Amino acid sequence: MNYNDNNKNTQINLSQNSNATPKQEWRCPVSVLLALLSIAIVATMLCTFNIASKWIRAQDSVIIEEQQQTIDELLQVLQEQGDFEKLQVLANLLQRYSYYSNEFDQEEMLDEVMRAYAQATGDKYAAYYTEEEYAEIRSDNAGEGFGIGVNVVQESFTVNGKDYLTFYVAKVFKDSPAAGSGLRIGDRVYAIEVDGEYKSIEQLGGYTNALSVIRGELGTTAKLRVFREDGSGGYTSVEFSILRGTYTTESVSYRVSETDASVGIVHISEFDLQTPLQFKQAVLALQAQNVEHFIFDVRNNPGGDLQSIKAVLSYLLNDGDLILSAIDNNGNRVLSVYAEAETYTGSAEGCSVLPEEVGMFAGLDIVVLCNGNTASAAEVFTASLRDHKNAPIIGETTYGK
Repeated sequence: MNYNDNNKNTQINLSQNSNATPKQEWRCPVSVLLALLSIAIVATMLCTFNIASKWIRAQDSVIIEEQQQTIDELLQVLQEQGDFEKLQVLANLLQRYSYYSNEFDQEEMLDEVMRAYAQATGDKYAAYYTEEEYAEIRSDNAGEGFGIGVNVVQESFTVNGKDYLTFYVAKVFKDSPAAGSGLRIGDRVYAIEVDGEYKSIEQLGGYTNALSVIRGELGTTAKLRVFREDGSGGYTSVEFSILRGTYTTESVSYRVSETDASVGIVHISEFDLQTPLQFKQAVLALQAQNVEHFIFDVRNNPGGDLQSIKAVLSYLLNDGDLILSAIDNNGNRVLSVYAEAETYTGSAEGCSVLPEEVGMFAGLDIVVLCNGNTASAAEVFTASLRDHKNAPIIGETTYGK
């Protein structure tokens, strides 16, 4: 029957299908998916980085081009302007491109430029002072100062094979802060504390800057390290804490020799504006004690004021004697200073010399003591007495300023 035939055919078909390979479903492991996802992410990042890099390089090129244009413009300015305009060009560059431009102290920076300019001349006696620093120097020269109260001389010194730039203490003023601290003549200052850290004189910028640091501010404490002889041929380091204060300088001291009452010793520690009056009073006092022979001791005298040395030598030389002359690098005389009467007012009043006082000590029997720290005005003093009075000079070759 047809029904059975159809059923039979169906059975045959089923039998044939049972002998074929079954169709299997495809499945992807999780690890493979993660690997594919990672590859996709990395590819995306690389593509993004490449695009970003090209954009950044393009921006850098724009910035570099702008900077180069600025530099070209500044170079053109330099060619058209004088040397001193270079400073303004440099200032403009730093103000525009320096990361620290918002921290600049323009006045302080200009002061440092001025110091560097003076130093770059190679003249070791040339120095730039701010208004405040110059006022301090004038105060010292007037014989009234504040700080610790010492006279020092710059001196290179070697300890244990190491070289130091030091301040040799040549004078400790009576009743000064330094006198009360125990600091004494012969000590060599080699380090000064700044903001809790000891720094060498070189680190502080040299002689002038280091002196300013030692002076500091009235009422504050100066902390110093000095080399001091240990009594066995060596040196030991000693620390001092000195409260800064005011003091009056005593640039002239005198005494009668312990071994010969006819000999008077006058020590001049510096030539400030009080020195001439103190010197005159010292010599008159010794003459009142029947002193006939005078030793003028200018060892460790760092010099001082021109008005001061002129006045002192005007007492000792004849009217019109040449004290010093200044000659420029072309051989032209630009300044001449003579022994003569002169009247001053104000802080320099002590340097006044009356006409009848010129040469008042010209007849003294004189010997001059000097050493390697006798400098500047003290060398003028020594040379003038040698040249005009034929005074014997005893000691060492002077500093050479």
